[in-house]
Amino acid sequence: MKLKSISIINFRQFWNEVKINFSVDSHKNVTVIHGANGSGKTSLLNAFKWCFYGKTDFDTNTDNILNESAIQSVEIGQDIVLKVTVVFEELGCTYEVTRTAKYRKNGDMSIENLNFIEFSIIKIDETGSAKLVSAPKSEINRVLPETLQPYFFFNGERIEKLAGVNESSQIKEAIKKLMGLKQVERAQRHLEKVSKIYRAEVAKQQDTQSQDLVKRIELFESELDEKKALQKREQQTLRLVETRIAEVDKKLEEFKEIKFMQRRRKELDELNKQIEQDLYAVMQDRKCLLDNYRAVLLAKPIIEQCHKLVDENRKKGILPYKVRAPFIDDLIAKCECICGRQIDEESKKVLEKAKKKAGDDDLDAAYMSVDAFLRSFESSIKHYTDSAKSLTERHKELSKRRSENSIELSEISVQLQNSQDIQVSEYEQQRRELDNKRTIYLINIDKINNDIPIITKELDELKKRWNKFQKQAQNYSLSKKRLESTEKVHEVLVKLNSFFTENVRENLSQRVSDTFDGIIRKNMRAYIDDDFLLRVEKKSVSGVYDAKEQSTGEKQVTSLSFIGSIISLAKEKHALGGKFFKGGLYPLVMDSPFGALDDDYRLKVAANISSLADQVVIFVSNSQWNGNVKNACENKVGYCYKLVHYTNSSAAKLSEHSDYLRYTEELGEFSIIEEVMIQ
Repeated sequence: MKLKSISIINFRQFWNEVKINFSVDSHKNVTVIHGANGSGKTSLLNAFKWCFYGKTDFDTNTDNILNESAIQSVEIGQDIVLKVTVVFEELGCTYEVTRTAKYRKNGDMSIENLNFIEFSIIKIDETGSAKLVSAPKSEINRVLPETLQPYFFFNGERIEKLAGVNESSQIKEAIKKLMGLKQVERAQRHLEKVSKIYRAEVAKQQDTQSQDLVKRIELFESELDEKKALQKREQQTLRLVETRIAEVDKKLEEFKEIKFMQRRRKELDELNKQIEQDLYAVMQDRKCLLDNYRAVLLAKPIIEQCHKLVDENRKKGILPYKVRAPFIDDLIAKCECICGRQIDEESKKVLEKAKKKAGDDDLDAAYMSVDAFLRSFESSIKHYTDSAKSLTERHKELSKRRSENSIELSEISVQLQNSQDIQVSEYEQQRRELDNKRTIYLINIDKINNDIPIITKELDELKKRWNKFQKQAQNYSLSKKRLESTEKVHEVLVKLNSFFTENVRENLSQRVSDTFDGIIRKNMRAYIDDDFLLRVEKKSVSGVYDAKEQSTGEKQVTSLSFIGSIISLAKEKHALGGKFFKGGLYPLVMDSPFGALDDDYRLKVAANISSLADQVVIFVSNSQWNGNVKNACENKVGYCYKLVHYTNSSAAKLSEHSDYLRYTEELGEFSIIEEVMIQ
């Protein structure tokens, strides 16, 4: 997708028609529109969104988007047309996208929305043949899905929220859509449905037992789907609650008198998060220990019985065997004792009796083996007992620390809630209510996380039983062969989806890191973790990377790195083609990308901005554009425009020679666009 032009009629600050042509030159791929605050930069950004999707980012959404001067200039009862047209190229075709709305001026000077919306797309192919697209909404979502547009048409002052810590699921879904991986997921879902159909068909050819088994499998599959859907909803709601808690915390940090308490609460929260991780690790170690020594613990009663038998035989003199049977045979054969005395018949009888209790080599070896085993078992039991005791003590210690931290957190909350400052008290009350909701969602998610493996295991067992049952059947029907093939393909797609998703994550993470390193001036790193969270960490003196709270400017640099990397990866996958990766060419349209940056960061971002995408459009204030930003990127600028704002205010009269503010006799205010030649 490469933007060619936008035409705006009576939208927000723009009266009558204004038009902007965008640079499509690969060497000068940046288009700049600069002007004073309030002259229409954000309106330009929203003109794209309104044209494509019928929505805006304004607080009033699509209310109050009609230009004031357009209202003032028409007669009562006359209709006013609001219209935005965007022309762009995509895959060799030219698209002309137009959205039109109509209003009417009433006698009481109010404006009536006629609820007339016309949305159309004219598609011109490579041969020059033009046709009206029959399903324009579907077509624009094919070219640029509405869920992805925030990554390509965004407000720089809100950019840090795009890659926020609570947006991992949205980021993951956006990346999958962008790369075409959602097609693989759709194929998985279709195959799951087909499997159910084939399984039911096969069951019809079998007996009642098989049919009952299929019904149970379908029941567990439905339950598993419901649990996963509920898990996703709960996690999304939890992220929203956590975002609201973070917003309240930020407001509380603005009160200097409680800043130290907020800082301490943050420290305690971080400590408790680490403790939770440590407790989970301890539980896993205990589970692993029990798994490794389960056989030993189960055998304990038998081993104790063995000990008892050995002890009894020791007491009887049977064990250990000090005198061997062959030795007694030798004495009887010689008829002479070891002391030299002759052995008579009575003595022979005594020796024969002793011979029965005497041991031999085989029995002695068996005794030695049993003795060694018993000693080894005792050692294993001791190791298990010591390890279990150590883990239990560790668990108690961590639980105690967590409890102490929680008590201190509760005390901080009580103090803030009892604050004499009403605002502090109200904010803290909001935070407590949100925290209670977070706890409920965490409990619900934890329960769901425990339920899902149980249901999955039961489902797997049922499927194994069903497969085993089918293998025993003599009738291998066509439906069964289809089912087997479908399940094999589904298994392959699951593995492919997992592999490609991880491959994209690693690739994107590396690109984010490289872009971030080229701009950031601190010893920090940025990457995307396994959960698709955008992580930023600072290197400590000891060489260890730890999570760090970012400044607004650093968040902006991080998010720019992230978005630029998405566009770069999408372009690469598009160029490579293939059956699984779709990718695509996308522009980058930014409002105030330098707003939160200091001069140094502005210079670095400006120098790198043309490399973020094949086509870059930036709306900037005069102060942002003039100076370092202009010097750093003007050699990459193909088109440059300035916004000139007209008003009948006295301030405009005093600014007759201003390049950006002019006086008009018209009742309403409006802005025009003038092209500026790049030297």
